[in-house]
Amino acid sequence: MVSLNWSTAEVKNAKLTVRLEGDVPKGWKQSFDATVALLGAGEWGEVELRKGKVRVADVEPGSEEKLRHHLEGVVQQANADHEPERSEDSEDEEAPDADEAEPGAADEDDGPDAEMTRRFRSL
Repeated sequence: MVSLNWSTAEVKNAKLTVRLEGDVPKGWKQSFDATVALLGAGEWGEVELRKGKVRVADVEPGSEEKLRHHLEGVVQQANADHEPERSEDSEDEEAPDADEAEPGAADEDDGPDAEMTRRFRSL
């Protein structure tokens, strides 16, 4: 089963990034994308899945709980669409970006991005 690892949540330049945990079965990304399209956008920008991370643009202070609930629902639906497959060479699982800042980097800042990062991690 795939899940969101909220301890890795980071907001930088109003963009939320959260890593996925678990084995991503073939076709799971397509289910994730279809669910995002069906549910539509909320109070935030584009939701996308790339390189084992969920990314959400235009995150605003105060939307953390609602957005987290939205993303949990999307992941839950994508999981419901697929039986877990134990495959070492899953085509849809993507490698994490090596050039991105590690979670926790936003903690050095006391601006709105750092505050939202703390809220996402604490919910």
